Amino acid sequence: MEDGSQPTYRTLHMLVKHGDRGVLVLTVGVLLLGLLAVFMTGALWAAPLVLVGTGLLYVVARSYVELVRVIVDMLLPK
Repeated sequence: MEDGSQPTYRTLHMLVKHGDRGVLVLTVGVLLLGLLAVFMTGALWAAPLVLVGTGLLYVVARSYVELVRVIVDMLLPK
């Protein structure tokens, strides 16, 4: 918006374009790191917590991406 024109909202457009892939990468990364931590510490009781937490992270992140898509579709000028 340096020249006084309409704002571009680069981050929102990036989330719309790459949101699905980003959520998948984020979730798999957290899952792998969590399972690695469980097995490195020997606290096998925490493995179900990692799985449930990763599932919740996936749902929350996906809903955020969908919310951004709705906002971009409805509110931003085209």
